[in-house]
Amino acid sequence: MLRLRCIPLLMLVVLASASPFHLIPAPSTFDLGMSSNQATFGVPLNYSEFCTLKHLHDGNRIFRDSVPEKTMGDKEPTFMFFGCTDNRLSPSAIFNAPASSIITHNNIGNLYSSKDPSASAAVAYAAESSQVQHIIVLGHYGCKGAEAAITMAQNTNKNVRTWIRPISKLYSTSRRAEIVHLRDSRKPHRELPNGLKDAPPASNAGFRALVEENVKRSVSELRDYSFLSKAYSKPSTNNLDVFVHGFVYDETTREVVDLRVSFGPPGKQIPRVPFETLVAAQKYHHDSYY
Repeated sequence: MLRLRCIPLLMLVVLASASPFHLIPAPSTFDLGMSSNQATFGVPLNYSEFCTLKHLHDGNRIFRDSVPEKTMGDKEPTFMFFGCTDNRLSPSAIFNAPASSIITHNNIGNLYSSKDPSASAAVAYAAESSQVQHIIVLGHYGCKGAEAAITMAQNTNKNVRTWIRPISKLYSTSRRAEIVHLRDSRKPHRELPNGLKDAPPASNAGFRALVEENVKRSVSELRDYSFLSKAYSKPSTNNLDVFVHGFVYDETTREVVDLRVSFGPPGKQIPRVPFETLVAAQKYHHDSYY
């Protein structure tokens, strides 16, 4: 029984550690990614069994013995991802990326805000020091940050409540039809005097739409208020070829979809994005943040 509880307990610790924009920087990581083949050496097939420090120790030993000493190379990373803390797989695994090709900045709900110094520093570092070519906001269906914004349970940590406030505002004000329907279906009425309190399933159309719109909101913030927006306005002193995209990962199908909200330096053509376009999210551009 102890083993089965390891993963949920760790997830609770991660969620409780989030911090609001106006207090201290959000928890973040810069992850020099390994390919999925490199990352799975010696890991138990049942991930619920990987839950002790001894497993970490043994995994590191197997890593040292199995992976060639020179895995990093001299090439700077090409991609930076804004990811979500509770996404079960890292971008390195999702995209089967070679070592050192990806850096990541993670927080609950893959949020970007210019008021968050950690996120702002990450963008500047990625663009200037690492010279990445693409910054990708990667949401995922079933996101616990979006779920918490929907349910807003009384036992939710106050720091988490503050941190996900942008998603909560998006949920309460969005005019996208699926989100409006979800909101209305959870309100108190004659058959349900207290309304719905439980979290909707990850497959719920409104829940999925909220995840998509939240990615679009972060992309919009990056476009209008980040280091990039300032650099783009001064092309003579900041010759940056950095493009920003919004993707969503489906943990059930393992597919990645493009929300068609990419932007880049003025006057430069955005590279073709080969991922399937999510038509519903692409067509809905009426919310003020877009």
